[in-house]
Amino acid sequence: MKKQNIIIITIVLVVLTLSIGYSIFRTSTTVIGRTFAVKNLDVNFIKIGKINYEGCDNIKASILSDNKSIVINIPKLEYKGAYAIIPITLKNTGNIPARLYSIYEYGLDDSSAIKVTYEGIGATNVTLKPGDTINFNLKVAWENDLDKNFEFLEFIIKFNYVQA
Repeated sequence: MKKQNIIIITIVLVVLTLSIGYSIFRTSTTVIGRTFAVKNLDVNFIKIGKINYEGCDNIKASILSDNKSIVINIPKLEYKGAYAIIPITLKNTGNIPARLYSIYEYGLDDSSAIKVTYEGIGATNVTLKPGDTINFNLKVAWENDLDKNFEFLEFIIKFNYVQA
């Protein structure tokens, strides 16, 4: 009886070992995707310079407390050709190189008369290294012949940066 128990235990152990080995070699994991390191990716608005304007007064631009957005307030554009140019400085305060992926403008209507343009920055493959700053101008202008009174124009801009 001892010999029979040893053979049965040996067969059970062999089957168990083969099952475990088969499952180890049969299992495979494939990870496909794109990751963004957001934790150390930190690009902030740090300064708004002296605003240049024509055909409008009392323009205000202020960086929100999160340093990721700017509120722009233009009480009135008085005529076609009126504009405001707002110099802005950005800084990569994180420790990962970043590139501008997209620009969001919240609060602008679909009017084709008011144009918001960015000079010196755009969604390209240009990399902003850690500690680097970039200066650019945001221009808001009445560029079309629409008969509309542009009073109290207020909107928010936000830049979306990704790991470069």
